[in-house]
Amino acid sequence: MLDLAGRRVLITTAHKNIRSGGSIQLFLLARSLVRAGARVDAVFNHRAGATQSESNLLLLNDLGINVHFLRFSRWYSPAQVLAFRKLLRAGRYDIVHSHKGSDLSLALLASWGMAIPCLVNTRGVNFRLGLNRFKYRSLRLDRIIVVSKNSKAVMVDCGVPAEKIRVIYGGVDTDRFRPQPDLREVVRNELGLPADAQVSVVAANLVRQKGHGDYLKAAALLKQDHPALYHVFAGGGDQSDLQAKAAALGVADRVVFAGFRTDMERVYAACDFSVMPSFAGEGVSGVLREAMACGLPVITTDVGGNAELVVHEKYGLVTPVRDPEALAGAMAGLVKNPAYSQALAAAGRRFVLDRFSAESRARQIFALYEHVLQSKKRG
Repeated sequence: MLDLAGRRVLITTAHKNIRSGGSIQLFLLARSLVRAGARVDAVFNHRAGATQSESNLLLLNDLGINVHFLRFSRWYSPAQVLAFRKLLRAGRYDIVHSHKGSDLSLALLASWGMAIPCLVNTRGVNFRLGLNRFKYRSLRLDRIIVVSKNSKAVMVDCGVPAEKIRVIYGGVDTDRFRPQPDLREVVRNELGLPADAQVSVVAANLVRQKGHGDYLKAAALLKQDHPALYHVFAGGGDQSDLQAKAAALGVADRVVFAGFRTDMERVYAACDFSVMPSFAGEGVSGVLREAMACGLPVITTDVGGNAELVVHEKYGLVTPVRDPEALAGAMAGLVKNPAYSQALAAAGRRFVLDRFSAESRARQIFALYEHVLQSKKRG
């Protein structure tokens, strides 16, 4: 790990809490920064009435990180810009690392005429760029970190210089996410799952592009031949439409809506495999890394950069996007062939431990910071 002793770092995000996806990656980076000796501040999106405890931001406080709040939105008032500019001046940061598009916009506006030695943005999705492409081309933005080769290709196709973009895959906390077979029965009882059930988990918020609707169609195709197969949906959001769809497809008695979970490592312990049926917007799904680190075989659709992590039939299974029949076939393959399922799980876990740990990701990001700082110093 590179030594960042004395470096002043500001990490920013338009997230309002630390709960999933990019916000977890931000937390892991912040923890590594502190361990490397950096002095770290953080900026989160303001949410009226929310406490730091409810937003899970005490995780940062426990690391000695000061958390500031600003309002991030599509349009910025002079007050927002001035508040951020005041923070930048007071902090005299060596590194400013934004984690969303809106906080990058505010950083560029607030730092006009100021010298930020290293300004970096992480982009965790693969949606195409519109007019927002111009901020990613800004000469004041030193580097863009993307989470997959697919995401880089999309940005380059939208006109962002390739030399400005670095692929650094997301990391997973391998101390937290690990096999815990002793929890299997306990958590199954908590979720109301039969002890002898075969259990699949979809760890994703209940939004359309995550593909829960396609998954339910696959579940319906499997019910007759695999009556012991249960399905856990672990994610926040409105359950009503999916509950109605499950009922219409005749699988409501096999689907458990577990809601948003802060203990996914325990949920994985209760399950036999994990599925990501998403059809849009993914960079690389972090829940796949988590499940693999926990020793579960995984299935993903070929969305975004997911197939860069889950190499088909080597570290998991990959199916076409929006193809419930193919998804059902992959799930049936794992259910019917436990030895093959276990072999994929073991290979996937080794791959994640070797290449996708939080420590590996931090080393790559720190090296990027140092490269930018030294290049500017020489310049």
